[in-house]
Amino acid sequence: MQEEAEKVLIPEMVKVIKETREPFLNFIYDSDPLEKMVWERVVLVGDAAHPTTPHCVRSTNMSILDAAVLGKCMEKWGLQKLESALEEYELIRLPVTSKQVLHARRLGRLKQGLVLPDREPFDPKLVRPEDHQELLVRNTPFFNDGPLSLGLIPSDCL
Repeated sequence: MQEEAEKVLIPEMVKVIKETREPFLNFIYDSDPLEKMVWERVVLVGDAAHPTTPHCVRSTNMSILDAAVLGKCMEKWGLQKLESALEEYELIRLPVTSKQVLHARRLGRLKQGLVLPDREPFDPKLVRPEDHQELLVRNTPFFNDGPLSLGLIPSDCL
């Protein structure tokens, strides 16, 4: 691991790896975005609803928005129209979380120096300004959008 680190990492990271008594590998498994979040009266929220990798550091925020949107939909439709509330929740959250999951996947591939179809592999030793810009968390789709259940469904989700 130390030899490989010297080949691909910046000196500061190489030093950390060399000074770590028992380095370990932390495998991250990736999943495609879900096609559904609701089955009759069963609703997925949080990590169960959007299997995202940690590369965008959005999982907790996504979970909070799931709860907020579900709550607003329930408030709007009431228990008498539970199916409509759950349908609206899925309509609002599914396109957003799908784009965020795919963006996290892209950043993960980029940060690992893997091949992407539209760019050269990322080299941490040769970081360019455009690399830095691409890695910013604020570039995550819908990063600045508030709870979408307030009637603000982004046009690219329709």
